[in-house]
Amino acid sequence: MKKKQTKKRRRHNKLYYFFFGVVILYFLVKLAPIALSTTIETEIAKFGSIEVNYPINGYLVRNERLIKSNSEGSIKYFVQDGEKVEKGYKVAEIFRDTIDSATRKKLEVINQRIESLNENKENLFDWDVNKLDQEIHTIIEEMKEYREKGELLKFDDLKKELTAKLEKKRIIYGDKSFAGKNLEALKQEQQLLETKISSAVTAMISPETGVISYFVDGYETILNPVNMGAIQYEELKKQKAQITDLRTEKTILGQPAFKIVDNSIWYLITWIDKDHLSNFKAGKNVSLKFPQGTIGGQIYKVIENDKNGMVIFKMDEYIEDFHKIRNIDIEVTAINKEGLKIHNDCIVEKDGKKGVYVLDVSRFARFKPIKIIEQEEEYAIVQSNVFYEKEGEDVKTIETIKLYDEIVRNGAKIKEGQLVYE
Repeated sequence: MKKKQTKKRRRHNKLYYFFFGVVILYFLVKLAPIALSTTIETEIAKFGSIEVNYPINGYLVRNERLIKSNSEGSIKYFVQDGEKVEKGYKVAEIFRDTIDSATRKKLEVINQRIESLNENKENLFDWDVNKLDQEIHTIIEEMKEYREKGELLKFDDLKKELTAKLEKKRIIYGDKSFAGKNLEALKQEQQLLETKISSAVTAMISPETGVISYFVDGYETILNPVNMGAIQYEELKKQKAQITDLRTEKTILGQPAFKIVDNSIWYLITWIDKDHLSNFKAGKNVSLKFPQGTIGGQIYKVIENDKNGMVIFKMDEYIEDFHKIRNIDIEVTAINKEGLKIHNDCIVEKDGKKGVYVLDVSRFARFKPIKIIEQEEEYAIVQSNVFYEKEGEDVKTIETIKLYDEIVRNGAKIKEGQLVYE
C-alpha cells in the first residue's frame, strides 16, 4: 500500500514538472523577441516639401535708354532719381545763359504782386517786403560775425545771398519797380517776361514710361536684353564699374542727362557649375532673395558651355534701387519639391537598392525600396505607394512606402525582421 502511494506521488510530480516546463518554455518563446528587441526612434511618413537655395553672384540687365541734353545752359531737374514717370513727362528744363537770374527774379516778383492784387491783399505784399528787410539785416549781422572769426568761406556764401536779396528789393522798389503798377500793367509785363524766358528754355521730356536714373556705370552698352546671351563671363569680369552721377548745374548739347529704365521686365544673368545646372531648367519658376526682399521670377534661358552654364532669370516685380544695381549677391530657390518627406538617416542600401525599414503590424522591421525625388542636407522627398523600374525591356512596378507608414530612424543600426519597440 505504501509503495503504491509513493509511485503515484512520483508520477504526479513528473506531470507537474512537465507542465511547469511547458509553461516556462512558452514564456521563453514569447519573451525572447522582446528581450532581443531594440528601442529605436521612428517617424511617420507624411507629405511635405523641401527647398534648395543656391547662393549666386549675378548681373542685372535692364532695357535702359540714355537721354542726352538737347540744348546747353543751366539745368533744373523735376524728377527724383528712382521715380517712375509716364511717357511725355517733363524731367528737366535747360535755361540758356542768355536769360540772366535778374529776369527770372522779376517774373517771380510780378507773380507775387499779381497774386496779392487778385486777393486784395496789398498789405501781404508789404509784409513780404518787410520780411525781406529783416532777412537782409540778419545776413549783414552774420557776415560781420564770420568776418571777425575769419571764416571767409561762410562770409562769401552770405555775401552772395545778400546780393540776391538786395537785387530782389531793388526790383520791388527800384526805378522800374512794380509796386505802383495796376493789375493790367503787371499782367502785360508778366506775359513779356514769360515769352522771353520760354524762348530760352528747353524742356527735356521722357520718351517713354519708366524709371528715371541719373547714374551710369559703363555697362549700358555691354549688358542689354539684346546681347546678354552672348556675353562671356571672363569678358564681364574685366569690366570695371565706373558709377557717375549725371546731375550737374550746367550742361552742354549732347551731354548725357538721364536714363529712362523699363521697370516692367528686367533680367539677371549668372553662371552655375555644371554639377548643379540640371536643377535650372528654362521656363521654371523660382524665388530670388535680394537684400531688399524676395521676389518671384522665371528661368528665361540656360546656355551651356564646357565648364559651366549661363542662367538668365527674368523678373517683372519691382525691388528698391533696381535701376542702379548692377552686380549683386542673392539666393535663388531653384528647387521646391513635394511628396513624402523623410529624414536622410532613414535611408539605407540593401542589395544595391536604396530603401527604408518600415514597421509592420507586429512591429517587425521590413525593408521597402524607395525612389528619391529630391534630397537636401537633412531631408529627402520620396515617391509614395508605387514607382516604376525598368528591367531590360520590361517595366516593373515596385511597391514602396505609403502615407503614415512608421519608418525607422538610423536605419543602418537594425536588420531585416528585427523587432522594434517604442
